[in-house]
Amino acid sequence: MSDAFRVLLVDDSETVTEMLSWLLGSAGYAIETAGDGGRGVRAAFRRVPDLVVMSTRLPRLDGIQACRLLKAEPATRDVPVILLTSEEAGANRIHATRAGADRCLLRDVSPEEVLPAVRECLAGKAPHPEGGPGPARASRNDIEILSRVNDVLEATLFEAGLLNEIAHVGREVDDFEATARRLFRLLREIAPAEAMGAVFSDGVYSEGVGVFPDDAQDPFRAEVRRRTERLRDEGGVPFAPDRAVWTGIRGGFRGSDGVAPGSLLPKASCTVRAGKMVKGLIAVYSGGEGAAVSGAAIRETFLLQAFMVLENAWLYRQIARISVTDGLTGLANVRHFREQAQREHSRARRHNDPYTVLMMDIDHFKKINDVYGHPVGDTVLREMAAIFREAVRLTDLPARYGGEEFAVFLPRTRLPEAAIVGERIREAVERKVFAAPSPMIRCTVSVGIADYLPGTEGTEETVTGRADQALYSAKRGGRNRVVCSPAKEK
Repeated sequence: MSDAFRVLLVDDSETVTEMLSWLLGSAGYAIETAGDGGRGVRAAFRRVPDLVVMSTRLPRLDGIQACRLLKAEPATRDVPVILLTSEEAGANRIHATRAGADRCLLRDVSPEEVLPAVRECLAGKAPHPEGGPGPARASRNDIEILSRVNDVLEATLFEAGLLNEIAHVGREVDDFEATARRLFRLLREIAPAEAMGAVFSDGVYSEGVGVFPDDAQDPFRAEVRRRTERLRDEGGVPFAPDRAVWTGIRGGFRGSDGVAPGSLLPKASCTVRAGKMVKGLIAVYSGGEGAAVSGAAIRETFLLQAFMVLENAWLYRQIARISVTDGLTGLANVRHFREQAQREHSRARRHNDPYTVLMMDIDHFKKINDVYGHPVGDTVLREMAAIFREAVRLTDLPARYGGEEFAVFLPRTRLPEAAIVGERIREAVERKVFAAPSPMIRCTVSVGIADYLPGTEGTEETVTGRADQALYSAKRGGRNRVVCSPAKEK
């Protein structure tokens, strides 16, 4: 029977052992037996079996611990294990599954159940020649085996503890950047690393994220982005260039000085899928020789859990963004603009600061929709929004006010400075050639500007109303021009 599958039976009951030996032997399997978990493990190490059938309750070393050890050893980790339990449901079955058991059956199993389970576990496999040579560890005694079991348990507890810490970070998802920093700090405790990159995609929008040292210079930050985008392309993460953004986050630590340009490599990475859909990826980077090899301690399990936590924070932020963002242009929507203008007006009155409001309208936009169709009109609106976004500061708030009308709130800005911004926008639009089937489209905008000065009366609605009236004056005056409505000082 040298070509028969060899099954190792481990049970302290002679009745169960005899029954299973007869049943499996009659089916053509070669049988080896052991009466406790320690002997079973030594037998598996001495000659690697094709299958292990083992009781969960054994003297000296129980079946669950023995299974966990066999699945941790390189020589036996691929050997199927069927655990026999006296409980139809309960903790034993859960522990058996967590230990890596391939199947879990009742100890008083009937032939109609055990033989199909054995055949299923051995399907597609070939018998080891003469049972197969075992690793050079057959001389292990009980103390060595128990020590190895303890090592495996410690590793399992460490993994469970770290996964629990990562999950704990995910309890607060309202601050995406803080969540990213805390997760990277945890991963850096496992193995040194200089940066983390991630990409998220919801099928419409995608975002790349980099976490790096506070002292990281532009070349370092650019390399994190380049490496992450390369992994994104290799992993097939879906993204549309016009709906993809990149966010850089300072990690709250220092450490980029020792990384030579071009030496940053993925220490560990994980592409995350949901069925056939690729949801994103996460990677940890380190610099220097051997960086890609030295990261075996950062297991894919940790990266996957970290991605799920960070993705939840990202989705939370996406929902928050959607509630305040115009879906077509990506600018703030009119409701958010009004709420922010109200807050800024209160702040300006409290601190005696000026501010200005720009109202802008695309000239003759209806003709574009009538001649080229609404899809082309939408393209013009998106490209127009990009011009407005580029022309203002990060502290300013550009918004789509309605239809082809836009607004910009400029805090701590006086009228002469705002007029320069308005003229810059007008000139940029006038120079822009917008995409269309044929011919290419050129557009102009009319701009109305109004300011608030400390001590003047009125609300933010008063200022917006004056900017709107200035806009209509620009329209009546021939379009493609900037008209200002200065506040009346007391």
